[in-house]
Amino acid sequence: MAAIPRDAATLILMRDVAQARTGIEILLVRRHAKSAFMPGAYVFPGGAVETADYTRQAEIICHGLSFEQARDIISGTSPPEKALGFFVAAIRETFEEAGILLAYRETPNVIAFSEDEKVRFTKYRRQVRKDAFSFATIIEREGLKLATENLFYFAHWITPEVSPIRFDARFFVSVAPSKQEVLCDASETTDHVWISPQKALKEHGVDFHLPFPTLSSIMLLAQFSSVDEVIAWTREKDILTSTG
Repeated sequence: MAAIPRDAATLILMRDVAQARTGIEILLVRRHAKSAFMPGAYVFPGGAVETADYTRQAEIICHGLSFEQARDIISGTSPPEKALGFFVAAIRETFEEAGILLAYRETPNVIAFSEDEKVRFTKYRRQVRKDAFSFATIIEREGLKLATENLFYFAHWITPEVSPIRFDARFFVSVAPSKQEVLCDASETTDHVWISPQKALKEHGVDFHLPFPTLSSIMLLAQFSSVDEVIAWTREKDILTSTG
């Protein structure tokens, strides 16, 4: 019997690189070599959607995106509120795995951590990894709002039935905050790289393995010369479900 795929969210962080002819770079993190799912692979940050990601408290911490608006973007989820959960999970998992938090203290500027905040938010990451419900509480306590309106729905991938571990994953793209640094958690992720899509495609192989959904997404991103181009294209795109 095939494993039932678990809902998941993935975030493709992008940045413009003015001096590079290729135009953009994307963030890839390397999964722990002992991970049960895709060990050692380079992937975009992401993970499973938890019930905590679509509670009423979760909606309160979102900026510019309600349950209803999320359902207009991702339809057919059960329960319907889970549509918003994909957005929240993408931000939460990226915070856990890469230390990047897409959140505002004052819009439209994404938070930049002071030295004291870096220490405090590092502790928060460990707390959230153990208890997803703590994420919304932390965001409220810090007076933040998640930048959910800056996530753009990019792709929908379902792990094949032959896989023992399966995910039903929604991929989003977003602009990377310019004043935050990537810090892998050494638990789920052990390394990271900012890389152009073109170079990632050239590097793909045994020592730089890209799972098929990641590889396919990068092939699409290689067509664009700026982050704005990617987002504009994504706004007009019809999302089809793919298996891989």
